[in-house]
Amino acid sequence: MEPTHRKIQALVDMFLNGELLLPEMQRKYVWRSTQVRDLLDSIYRDYPSGSILIWETETLPEVKARSFEKKNEQPIGKRLLLLDGQQRITSLASILEGVAIRIREGSSIKERAIDIFFNLDHPDEANGQVAELPQFDAGNVVEAKWEEDGEFYPAKILKTTEKAFYVEYDDGTKAIAEEVRDLSDESKKELFFQIRNKKIENKPNWISVTKLFKEGVGSILRQLKVGPDSPNYDKYNERLNQLYNRKEHYLYPIQIIRNKSYNEVTDIFIRVNSSGTRLRGSDLALAQITCVWPGSMKYFEDFVDKCIAKDFYLDENFLARCLVAIATDQAKFDKMSRMSAHKLKQSWDLTKKGIQNTINFLKHNAFVDSSAMLPSPILLVPLVYYSAKKNLTESKESENGFLLWFYNAAIWARYSGAMETKLTQDLMSFSKLKPWQTLLENIWQLVSRDRYVSPEDFRGKTVNSPLFFMMYVLARKNKAKDLETGNVISYTNFGKKNEIEYDHIFPKSKLETFYKEGIDKSERTKLINDICNLAFMTKQGNIIKTNDDPETYFEKVSKKYGGFDYFNRQAIPYASNLLPYEKYEKFLDKRAQLLAQTTNGFLKSFK
Repeated sequence: MEPTHRKIQALVDMFLNGELLLPEMQRKYVWRSTQVRDLLDSIYRDYPSGSILIWETETLPEVKARSFEKKNEQPIGKRLLLLDGQQRITSLASILEGVAIRIREGSSIKERAIDIFFNLDHPDEANGQVAELPQFDAGNVVEAKWEEDGEFYPAKILKTTEKAFYVEYDDGTKAIAEEVRDLSDESKKELFFQIRNKKIENKPNWISVTKLFKEGVGSILRQLKVGPDSPNYDKYNERLNQLYNRKEHYLYPIQIIRNKSYNEVTDIFIRVNSSGTRLRGSDLALAQITCVWPGSMKYFEDFVDKCIAKDFYLDENFLARCLVAIATDQAKFDKMSRMSAHKLKQSWDLTKKGIQNTINFLKHNAFVDSSAMLPSPILLVPLVYYSAKKNLTESKESENGFLLWFYNAAIWARYSGAMETKLTQDLMSFSKLKPWQTLLENIWQLVSRDRYVSPEDFRGKTVNSPLFFMMYVLARKNKAKDLETGNVISYTNFGKKNEIEYDHIFPKSKLETFYKEGIDKSERTKLINDICNLAFMTKQGNIIKTNDDPETYFEKVSKKYGGFDYFNRQAIPYASNLLPYEKYEKFLDKRAQLLAQTTNGFLKSFK
């Protein structure tokens, strides 16, 4: 591999002009706007932000479509393919040129440019003179970085160590955070770059980074009406030039691979990306699959679109996991390199069949009409594995057995830890005559036999809990309807106004006022957002719903629909003595009891 260096602008031009292509093994653009913001911050401060890995070849393999429209046709001659650095270069192309990136959001693909703003009045800390961070102790309320998405959220420090903090977030989640920052001091938050928002977009000291790169320093100063006689001229001019000139002066180390086959390059790609945490195992498996079976990614992407059309967003990584399970009878990816293209193609046909059958089973038998509420798509892998070859509903016993396993696997978070080990254990169950029984036994080994939910299991949980998923299943089973419009609660509803949302039964703002003096903010937030205070509604119903007190609102709904049936369908207690604000926690306790009773009765019906 030959090292060299390239300017940011040169790399962006090569990418936009089609001189730098993406091999099929590359994943899609997945960066969040906050990651782009942090990349710009590093570039502005002249901090390292990684290297770029390029493969030079005369034989063009299968390539992926980029996340935006290309300017020119692909060049003739030697081809350069980007192995490592796609996320950074795509982000910088959007920032420097203002090009829109195609990003999948839920069930649709949207085009939008990344819009980051730069603070001309930031502190004098951009040249390595970063102010000393404040000291934090147990009991401090801070903003802590949530490692799963890189965002900062309000949290309370429970314990400190030399390297990290043990914190409890507002929703009650406890975790280790390596970074915390002062919640109360706004001057310490996002001082240099921010994602465009209403608070800053009209402030003169915050300017669009894309606007600067496209129009230049002089244009920005003229628009700000800052001339040489202005007291801010020297500071603004220096900072704008420092950022603007980075596109020509900031150099990325480039490593170019020459005289290597696609197989060798795939191996390099996997080794490079295995050394960090940037790619999941399923990403690397996809790279191996496309190496053995060129052109396969297009089949996967087309099938993802077909699943989305049925309200199930199951991405290429999920398809790879199902394909591996069906091809190897286990969940780990280490056997991928030994599979032939013929074996992969055979397994792919079975994978498609299994996913189609599983989606039909969920829609028609399990009251799951969309992947939106699923705690994890991994729950579907055993069902896909079985239904690729057999019928989940070949008998009433098998149908009930798989449903009982599916709901319990969701409730008790079957794959929350050591996922591949547990999944492999479950796949081995299919060698048994009645695999659903063995699958259930695997759950009972961890949570005790025939474990039922209790009211305490519901109390204090957030919408991220698997029990919230069960609340939706029960709502569908009971043909729940919107308390405002009377429309059916279902993800299959047509039209944006009929999309499914949820809302607080006791109004959030009024609970905030009621509890403001009684408990601290984190406990208050947890109490208000308890899932026992949530009801499913359509988007239209949520928009027109008033902020009435429950005592008024419940009576209004009862008169409108001739009784309390709509409340019963979502296990919402409606006794008048539970509806005053001072009885809120008793209301939650009663709702938890009803939800537990309804859930357990539902599960018992499958035995």
